[in-house]
This record gives sequence, structure tokens and C-alpha cells, in this order.
Amino acid sequence: MHIFGKLYGYVWGYAFRDTSNTYIIKDDTTVIIDPGCYKSFTNLFGLMKNDKIDVQDVDIIINTHLHKDHCESNPMFMRRGALLTFHELERDFTAYNYKADLKLNNFNTGSIDIEIIHTPGHTPGSIAVHLPDYETIICGDLIFENGLPGRTDIYGGNKKDMIKSIEKVKSYEPRYVMPGHGRIVEGKKGISALFDKALQILVRY
Repeated sequence: MHIFGKLYGYVWGYAFRDTSNTYIIKDDTTVIIDPGCYKSFTNLFGLMKNDKIDVQDVDIIINTHLHKDHCESNPMFMRRGALLTFHELERDFTAYNYKADLKLNNFNTGSIDIEIIHTPGHTPGSIAVHLPDYETIICGDLIFENGLPGRTDIYGGNKKDMIKSIEKVKSYEPRYVMPGHGRIVEGKKGISALFDKALQILVRY
């Protein structure tokens, strides 16, 4: 689904609750963020085709972290020539033997600046993708539409790091937050309140 500008998003409902949302920047360099599970790939492929994005068009894969629901479909794009990047700290906390083709850095797709924000807490190498031109943050499993923070009680999780990461992303004052699961959130005031709620939950529990 075309969201705005050169940004597309594929937000899954209840039937695909165990796979991540996928976001694509279609530009001179086309970037896919979190291709998701094999389970949802056929649906993703069809929706991309409807949006006139061919699987072969994808140049770079960014994983916000290397959990199955975000990265299992990486090979479906890698075998067609896409280059993979993720935070190096993920290597020791994943079941996958992926090797990064590119060092994870800020870059430009042609007309869109991409800023990488290190957001540990859910995993040590979790990241968020900031699109300053769109006042948008694609945040993986940092926070969700209801203000719940990502889990920190799993392997590699750390509550103190999650608190710092949420405070860091809140300081960007995004107009849009696009999470790894659930609906996209719009509105600076509401998003700020969601970050505050997540921080309260983390401090209290």
C-alpha cells in the first residue's frame, strides 16, 4: 500500500499477527525494511506487484533486528541480488547465520535520507529507521500502536536499554511511527503520549 511520497507499507492483520509489517522505499535505490516470515511472502509479493514494485527491484534489505518474524524472508530478496544490512550486535543473538553485505550506516536512496538509530532493548542490535524528510520513524519492536513497549524478557532483552531507546526516539518528535506489528500511528502529540505510556510501563513493571 502506498503511504505517501516514495514510502510503501504492508501492515498485516490478525491472520498474520506472527509476521512483521514490511516497509519499502521505492527510489533510485529501493530499500525493503523487515521482509517478514515465509508465511506472508506470497501475500507480500502480490501486494508489491499491485504497487508496481518487482521483487527484483529491491536493492537493499534492512532488518530492524534478526527475529524470525522480521527476517525469515530475507533470502527471497537476497537470491535476486538484494544486499543485506543489520546491526553487527545482532549476530550473537539470532538463530540465523546471515552475513551483512553492507555496513549499517546512514545513506541516501536518491531523494530520501535514511538515518539509522541504534535502539537496543528488545535485542542488543535493534535499530529504528528515521526518515527526516517524512518526519517518520520505522521502529521495529520498540513500541506499538497501543503504547506497549517491545518485550525485554527474551534472550538479549534489556529493560534499561529499552527505556533509553524510547527516550531517544521520543526526542525526534516524529509525526509518524511505523511499528513492526499493528497499525501506523500519526500525530506528534499522540505519539509523544504513547512514548510516555511505554516509559511508565517499563518503570512500573
